[in-house]
Amino acid sequence: MWTDAGADPTQCPGSGEPGEPAATLADGFPGGRALCPVCLRFVPLDDAGRLIRHDTADEGETDAEARRRAEWFNTHGW
Repeated sequence: MWTDAGADPTQCPGSGEPGEPAATLADGFPGGRALCPVCLRFVPLDDAGRLIRHDTADEGETDAEARRRAEWFNTHGW
């Protein structure tokens, strides 16, 4: 049986890494957030320009955010 004890940690290993705001779409998405190179989510930067602590997945992510992220990748590539 799968248990939480055997699961990978939820915190993304990209947390705390240096980052910079990602290129924007015409409407400003992703709003100053940086693209995490590990989990490929857009996350805010702290005052030192590092990716804030974040999980590899966001259970609260909306369909709209997922669509916008896909649009961003279609526009700017990987």
